[in-house]
Amino acid sequence: MYALNVEKTGFLRILSVTVLQRLYRRVFWFLFKCVAGIDVPRHAGSFAVLSFFFLSILYSISSGGYMNHFMKVAVSNSGFLVTHVDMSGNKHMMEQDILKILGLDEYPSMISFDIDRARFILEQQPWVRLADVQKIYPNRLRISLVEREPYAVWQHNGEINIIDDTGYVIAPFQADLVQNLSFVVGQGAHKTAKLFIQALSVYPQLQNRIRAYVRVGDRRWDLFLANGVRIMLPENGAIERLASFIEQGVAKDLFSRDVLNIDLRLSDRITVSLSDQALTRRRAVVLEEERLLKMLKAGSV
Repeated sequence: MYALNVEKTGFLRILSVTVLQRLYRRVFWFLFKCVAGIDVPRHAGSFAVLSFFFLSILYSISSGGYMNHFMKVAVSNSGFLVTHVDMSGNKHMMEQDILKILGLDEYPSMISFDIDRARFILEQQPWVRLADVQKIYPNRLRISLVEREPYAVWQHNGEINIIDDTGYVIAPFQADLVQNLSFVVGQGAHKTAKLFIQALSVYPQLQNRIRAYVRVGDRRWDLFLANGVRIMLPENGAIERLASFIEQGVAKDLFSRDVLNIDLRLSDRITVSLSDQALTRRRAVVLEEERLLKMLKAGSV
């Protein structure tokens, strides 16, 4: 009986302590609520402990440098990882470069990938005029580009660049990037070249000889031909003046001669400058004519 009484007494003591602890906690929370005026949820303590535990784990992952790996595993397990990227329209931009600038070479997520931002980034690239990016769930992206078409090579202030038909500078000139482009030179040439070159296209016999279109003072054009002849055009009515010159039939004859400059800036005349070699030959002919004339006057002939 004693042993039973002792065991029973111990049980009652433990039970009384547990009951008193719960009673004390309830009294404490009741007084805290009355004094502070704050209604504390019943399981606030448990929630706080769990939150602290979760934040501690998250901080450990982040400070340890494992966040990237953790995110990659999480995205992979979710089933929305970008595994296929379809591209079209990229003739000058490499696929690897596109993937890199869009961050698709890391751990792309279909959910977090921002297609508007991707479109903006692509359209900031020199070769890209328009871009379209689409998501195709669960794991595919479609990227469509409209690239700028090289129109001419522009030389200005010691730089040589590739431009499109609007005058937009695409990239520094490289011979392996483009071929058979018109060569324009001077301030403002990139903005006005397209209309001028198109206007000259009706005269292929001349345009096929042109080596460079030179803008002078951003006011008028000079044409440099493959044989070194320079045709100087007026500021206004350049195409009409050139058409008149060609239709007169003297253009072909002058192009075949040893001529340095053909000045068409004046509407009522054509001024021609000879090359040094032609000028030397011309002077020799003049001197010979003068010598013969003197001999004729002297009666030696």
